[in-house]
Amino acid sequence: MNKTLICAALLAALASTQAFAGVGSDAEALMPAAQRIADPYQRGLAEGWLEIAARQDSHVLVSNVYNDAAARALNNGRHFIDGSVPFQPIYGEKNWPPVETREKWVNALQEIERVNQRASESPCRGEDAGRLSALSDEAWKEQDETHGTRWVHGWDAIERAHKLAQQVNSELDKCVPPTAKPLPQPETPMSLSADALFDFDSAVLQPEGQRQVQLLAKQWLESGAKGRTLGITGYTDRFGSAAHNQRLSQQRARAVADEFEAHGVHAGQVEVKGSGATKPLRVCPGKTATASVVACLAPNRRVEIVEK
Repeated sequence: MNKTLICAALLAALASTQAFAGVGSDAEALMPAAQRIADPYQRGLAEGWLEIAARQDSHVLVSNVYNDAAARALNNGRHFIDGSVPFQPIYGEKNWPPVETREKWVNALQEIERVNQRASESPCRGEDAGRLSALSDEAWKEQDETHGTRWVHGWDAIERAHKLAQQVNSELDKCVPPTAKPLPQPETPMSLSADALFDFDSAVLQPEGQRQVQLLAKQWLESGAKGRTLGITGYTDRFGSAAHNQRLSQQRARAVADEFEAHGVHAGQVEVKGSGATKPLRVCPGKTATASVVACLAPNRRVEIVEK
């Protein structure tokens, strides 16, 4: 009878590990795509989650709740590479270990949290900061999993994230924030490249676009914004239907305006407009969207900001 129970338990464990067989190799195969991501913070997020996927795939888990941690981490890597899947947390809640028996763990987690917060507010956050964000989630996953068993494991994940947090903190100490482009004088529009702010055919600001607008908002507020208004107008190139281009240009202008407002600019001080493919800055021959024609038309894909 005992032998039967043992065999059944071994088969169940084997089935559980086989369910996610291949996650580690999938993560390895995706790593080159992660390393090609232009934005360093997003690149670090993608690399960090793929690293976690490979590591969790090799773990023998005692909790059925967390048997899908490797698969979730792999999907999070894909999320930051191409946005093809939604992000899924790999822990339920932040269960802090007891300070009376795990003071070292608590102190390390507190420092990790402080550095992540500092990085989230810095225009200088880079690849290591992105990787730290992912590794921090892994540390909390380990704490969430183990708190019911009196914190018998989890230090390895904390120590890994803590060492990286110290490195990120040092990088932020040395970082000189990029200088924002000067704000436009009244009625003189400043043009921001839509290609630099957004992905193709998207109205979601990329991290680098968020930082550009954040710096502009800070500069505008510091210059004395009371009683003044910003006009934000989006433009597209000529490819696509008029209705689509009008909608996309409006959505992109709105995304820039929302970012201004998120950083302290009053909504009543921002006027948003979409102008589609009107007022092109450059005329390029060609009826089809070949790579050379699309590149030629890049100046037309823009968001203009003017102080009124």
